[in-house]
Amino acid sequence: MHLITMAHLGEAQGVIQLFDLKRKSQDLFESDSMTLLLTGEGPFEASTKTAFHLGQKKFAQVINLGIAGSLKDNIKLGEIYPVRSLYLVIEGKPQFKTFQSAPEGLDCLTSFERILSHEKSLPLRGLGTLVDREAWGVAQAAKSCGTPFLSFKIVSDFAGTLGACEIARDEAFEWSLKLAKYLQSIVQKNAHQEGKLFLPGLYFTFTTHHQFQNLLNKMSIKTEATLQEVLETLPLDQIKEEVSLPKERTKKLLQYMERTLDPIKDIVQNSLDHWQHPFKGHGIDLQLDPQWENRDVKVVFDVKNDQDLLAKIEILKSLSLKPYHDILEGQIDVE
Repeated sequence: MHLITMAHLGEAQGVIQLFDLKRKSQDLFESDSMTLLLTGEGPFEASTKTAFHLGQKKFAQVINLGIAGSLKDNIKLGEIYPVRSLYLVIEGKPQFKTFQSAPEGLDCLTSFERILSHEKSLPLRGLGTLVDREAWGVAQAAKSCGTPFLSFKIVSDFAGTLGACEIARDEAFEWSLKLAKYLQSIVQKNAHQEGKLFLPGLYFTFTTHHQFQNLLNKMSIKTEATLQEVLETLPLDQIKEEVSLPKERTKKLLQYMERTLDPIKDIVQNSLDHWQHPFKGHGIDLQLDPQWENRDVKVVFDVKNDQDLLAKIEILKSLSLKPYHDILEGQIDVE
């Protein structure tokens, strides 16, 4: 699982949307594979919040994303850059401890105060290229917990420029989407290196991922298309709209892929759905053997009181297992 840290909700909107994260508290958003923490501004506040959440569960990596000002005139605004080293600056003076993010990139200064004037930015230009308010604190927490750390910044303005805060506010959503897509590329790259595929909003166990990969390969062979082309045909957005839980989405996706490969299986499933649907509408779940080999049916329902129980029993009087057994014996219309 990744821990993503960003300073503010505005710049995090794209990540929340793209990765289908659910709000857990004021500053915390989660899915089965990712946690997003809003640290606020200030290196020490960011360090404290990050360290607390790193102590709650095991994370494979901490990734800090956000906006930064540029201290150099030759940096292109709106571009995302990896951060190489992080320095802390208090009252314009660099502090002793520094942290490494990546072997290559731009050096970033985390300032204890906002750089709101050209005069305040001048002494910093020889120390680094970018300036932000929280990355050093996040790096300190990650390093102290022994968790790998990376930082990437989108350049919003030239530090000390008049109206910089207004520019950042106006462009926040567009930049948030750009940061989200950049994060997606990082996560996909990591997943590819681990031999996995990453699909935002879905959750794969080792078994379901292996099943997904096999089905994807079979669809690629059957359609004579590349794996990427097959991925683009999968109804991921529709599944996300219909199903809320990531694990259930994965289950539905696998069922869709199986039906696509075996149209007869799709017809059988539709017949079963037609038989089960009237009872499901009354809160009665007819659970079947996933492999359709066992003729037994498990009837599952909840009751609130005696009246509710009698109502469920009355509905079950119309239940017949014959349609299910007929389907198992191949007595279905396949045309």
